Amino acid sequence: MAVVAQATRKIPVGLGITSPYMRHPTIQASEAAAIDELSGGRFIMGIGVGKVGIEYLEYDIDKMRPVPVHHESMEIMRRVFSGEKYAYEGKHFKSSMPAFDRAGSGLRTKIPIYVGATGPFMQKLAGRESDGMLLAGLTSPAFVRHALSNMQAGAAAAGRVLPADFPVGGVILCACSRDGAKAREATRSYTGTYIVNKIRNIKNDTILAGSGLPDHTWDPFRKAIADGTQDHVSHLVTDEIMRRFTVISGTPDDCLEITQELVDAGLNLPLLEVVGKSTDDNLNTIRLMGSEVLPKLKPAPLAAA
Repeated sequence: MAVVAQATRKIPVGLGITSPYMRHPTIQASEAAAIDELSGGRFIMGIGVGKVGIEYLEYDIDKMRPVPVHHESMEIMRRVFSGEKYAYEGKHFKSSMPAFDRAGSGLRTKIPIYVGATGPFMQKLAGRESDGMLLAGLTSPAFVRHALSNMQAGAAAAGRVLPADFPVGGVILCACSRDGAKAREATRSYTGTYIVNKIRNIKNDTILAGSGLPDHTWDPFRKAIADGTQDHVSHLVTDEIMRRFTVISGTPDDCLEITQELVDAGLNLPLLEVVGKSTDDNLNTIRLMGSEVLPKLKPAPLAAA
């Protein structure tokens, strides 16, 4: 992130996500402040559970529930960013720092914090307290609308009115090529990995149901997990599955249609996880998305937000 901050000049530099379960929010906030300084005030902090990672750590997530953990993390991070002296003691974290005049040094005292939110409670937390919401790496217009409803409910419960352009993002698999079949093949294995992750780790049936496909569609993936062959499920991923999950892959026209569906559903910050067999393929995707897709995208209707 530090290298990216120094190698660029204008684009936002974001992190989505790092987990407060893995490293103390005080440390993460201090590093975020440093990267924000390196970038000249372009940094966006992203935090979330990162359940795949914490599966390997000795955390009792039933005791350290995600919502209070992330609430306390945001409280601490914002105190760090403020530069004011503080001493914080929550249920899960303690933190204190002496004062540092960030404003006097020309540094931001408020750095946006986006929350990675897969389940309804985290989506409501994003609406109550965050500066933006980031959705799961495998999504659909139906799931975007479901998440937005929860986010708005959380905001309303806190008496908060979110602006129409409140950031709602998601890291979406993307491969764009004049050869549509080649692009779809590039995203197939990654889609399989995401499906397995949702079944085995995230265990969120709402995401799978959002595709509109019947539940038995996932039986072969469940069997692969049971058989220990979950790393080899590419052959189970059909073009229809990818299309239903609005995986952005195909020709520029295909990618425009798919991206527009996500934007129309309310995903106003589609973040592309560019995948390809080579660096040239990835650069080609970026060029095509930048020159032939982005200029043709239409803003989402305000009602969707």
